Amino acid sequence: MTVWADLTHDAVFNAVEQTLGRKLSNVLRQRNSYINRVYEVEEHDSRERLIVKFYRPGRWAKEQILEEHAFLAELAAKEVPVIPPLIFNGATLHFFSSMFYALFPKKGGRSLDEFNQEGWQEIGRHVARIHQAGALHRSSTRVTWRPAAATRQHQQTLNASSFLPPDFRAAFDRTIDGFLAKADPLFDTPDQLLLHGDLHKGNLIHRPNEGILIVDFDDACFGPAIQDLWMLLPGGLEHVEEELGWLLKGYETFRPFDRRTLRLVPALRGMRLVHFAAWLAIQSNEPDFGVHFPESGNARYWKELIADLQEVTASL
Repeated sequence: MTVWADLTHDAVFNAVEQTLGRKLSNVLRQRNSYINRVYEVEEHDSRERLIVKFYRPGRWAKEQILEEHAFLAELAAKEVPVIPPLIFNGATLHFFSSMFYALFPKKGGRSLDEFNQEGWQEIGRHVARIHQAGALHRSSTRVTWRPAAATRQHQQTLNASSFLPPDFRAAFDRTIDGFLAKADPLFDTPDQLLLHGDLHKGNLIHRPNEGILIVDFDDACFGPAIQDLWMLLPGGLEHVEEELGWLLKGYETFRPFDRRTLRLVPALRGMRLVHFAAWLAIQSNEPDFGVHFPESGNARYWKELIADLQEVTASL
């Protein structure tokens, strides 16, 4: 039985109708989301479409979700192109069975695969404006994005799961310890601010007559500004000087960027490797996991992950 066993179609309809205080039509479309459960629904009378997101139980505390919602509302008030949750009965967060859920307006758009010079600069300006607001937050309930906090937490998630085979645990733990010893001190100097946390091209959509929207703040975290920039780039820093220049030119329209923090990118890449492995561990109990990730978790996967992380550590 999965954590979503209680989330039947009827349960989704009942929960949303109770929150809305209005009837829904029979439209219920599941949207792509591996961690949460996300559905598109339709109001019966107006035919207005809404998105309902049910948060995976145990992944985020109530306070963390509410901080994400408050940050989205703060950004929207500053006209940063994000999609804040809707408010019903004075709240953005609602509860059903063992899970929290929230409602959002449906905002469809096309994904962005390639950017021209102006596109890179536009994205840089949007990220800088997110960071202007995020820099006003001097503390956070969200995870701190540095190896000794985030990567250690992901290591614990993996060690508590069956996704990491016993034969690889000792080698994995030694590799993590070596990575932390070299990577974590690099994070002592940069300023910490509230970030999107998982900003890659998949979390950018374009809407006609509106431009770019930045979506999916699920992994909002407290860390260095470079975390919201490096995953947008199409390759390693040595191969993307032009794109990086355009991105930072747009960014510095609104906020200075400390180029010394570019040295964090290899460590951030190592953190990402472990983060994704922990993400897979959380998903591995789902019935369709093997269909979507057939090669994940086998001996070859762990050998390659450990080797990749050792290579990152050697480069620091």
